[in-house]
Amino acid sequence: MTQFEPRNPDFRAFVERYVAAQGYLKLIGVTPARIDPGEVVFRIDYRPEVGQQDGVFHGGVIGSIAEAVMGAAAATLAPAGFNVVGAEYKVNLLAPAAGPTLLAHGHVLKPGRRLIVCRADISFLDAEGQSTLCAIAQGAMAVVPSSSA
Repeated sequence: MTQFEPRNPDFRAFVERYVAAQGYLKLIGVTPARIDPGEVVFRIDYRPEVGQQDGVFHGGVIGSIAEAVMGAAAATLAPAGFNVVGAEYKVNLLAPAAGPTLLAHGHVLKPGRRLIVCRADISFLDAEGQSTLCAIAQGAMAVVPSSSA
């Protein structure tokens, strides 16, 4: 994995605020598990409100988390006074997310001044802690001036 230098020395606190400001992430139970330059991991535990009729994570929740974790990974490289917003993304659902825990790994592939290209790997953990890849995503996050700056 490529090592990136954050352009904001306070990137961890910035990403924690970035995630906390998105109420839907709290609503679906996302917890940041790791925040490093160019890489973020989210964790979400299964409950019926995030599932579909067969008792697995809903594909819409998986797509939402993929976009959010890519945005958070991109945000680790945003300069102070700037934010990131989704410009586009694509998700491939590979297998039913049939475990009690979902892990979303977002990482930056290519940071740019205006667009940051990212990838997400979404896996579920089964009851024994075995990880199975259930979705992949790729997206571009736009770097924009922060509205709170």
